[in-house]
Amino acid sequence: MKFYRRKSSQLRPEGQDLAQVSGARYACRMVCAIGIGMVRVVGMAIVVVVAVAPVSASSRTLDGNELLRIGDLHEVQNHLQEAVPYYQRAVMAFHKKKNRSGEAAALVSLGGVLHRQGKDEEALIALRKAVTLLGRTSELGAQGRALVALGPVAESLGRTAEARKAYEKAAKQFARARDPKGRAESLIRLGKLLALQGDVEAGLAYLQRALDDARDRKDLGQQALALMVIGDAHARAEAGDLARSRYEQALRLADEQGEMKSRAALRMRLGRLDAEDGRAPEGLPLVRTALGLYQALRDRSGEADAFSLLGNLLLAEGNTAEAAQAHEQALELYRALRDPMREAGSLANRGAVYELQGSLLEARDTQQKVVFLLQAQRQ
Repeated sequence: MKFYRRKSSQLRPEGQDLAQVSGARYACRMVCAIGIGMVRVVGMAIVVVVAVAPVSASSRTLDGNELLRIGDLHEVQNHLQEAVPYYQRAVMAFHKKKNRSGEAAALVSLGGVLHRQGKDEEALIALRKAVTLLGRTSELGAQGRALVALGPVAESLGRTAEARKAYEKAAKQFARARDPKGRAESLIRLGKLLALQGDVEAGLAYLQRALDDARDRKDLGQQALALMVIGDAHARAEAGDLARSRYEQALRLADEQGEMKSRAALRMRLGRLDAEDGRAPEGLPLVRTALGLYQALRDRSGEADAFSLLGNLLLAEGNTAEAAQAHEQALELYRALRDPMREAGSLANRGAVYELQGSLLEARDTQQKVVFLLQAQRQ
């Protein structure tokens, strides 16, 4: 028997966001529903103890829904490697029962985890199969959700035409299913893709439609998301003032809603604008807050980016000692994430700090490491 201990964030000490404990609460509900472990309260923290027997031995008698729920439990705790075999077994269990809807749901979950692991080719195969299976059913909303899941994977692989087609079809299926939230999400993703491809005007038109719809429904989260993506489109078009205005509107909504990931992402965007505009004093508190939010979320990628931006802002203020520490933290995280391109960028930042500190030998050595990393990526 294999045990996983997962300790949540504290139970909302003063000033803490309710969203910080949502993952642990979800895990608690899943453990109690499936009956595969224990939930304990230790001091002010939730401790989830999940007893998971080897898949080949004990889960043989579990049905597809149970396997899917166990996979969900692992995924919400970021146990991605452990989630995969349960999703795979769920796919097989549903297939054996000729349950197309269940098989497709398991394939969508599997594709999502594989995408998070960077296995985009495998993820795309799973999601394409899910879309095909759902196309043989009358479940329009499920079809839309599978298509929305497929789009970002296709984008990651450079298959932008397939991604665009997926978003357009998803919007139609959600409209037929009378699911305005799903339709708006499809339009946001489609608008973002078009703006990234350089068709900013068309992208902004889709994004504005999604924003207007979210406002009609008083959906704060979707309003914040649409405004953030609109801000991104303006930023790429070098309309910094328009971008800042949209980001600030989105941040007010995100703070009101209490959604931690959006609150962090928007502060990072405003911090980058401040860095570009030479406003380091204004950007530093924004980025420090974003860093704390990413650390509370255990989002190492976001934390690394926050340390990197923090280092740049500190360097702009002439604080080379703290800038060096921030870039060193970013570098360690990028290495742990096995992201050589961002590691190279972080090394370049570290080299710039060495140069300003007068450590020319270390600066040259660091720049040489950057060259080696980039050359290795081209091979």
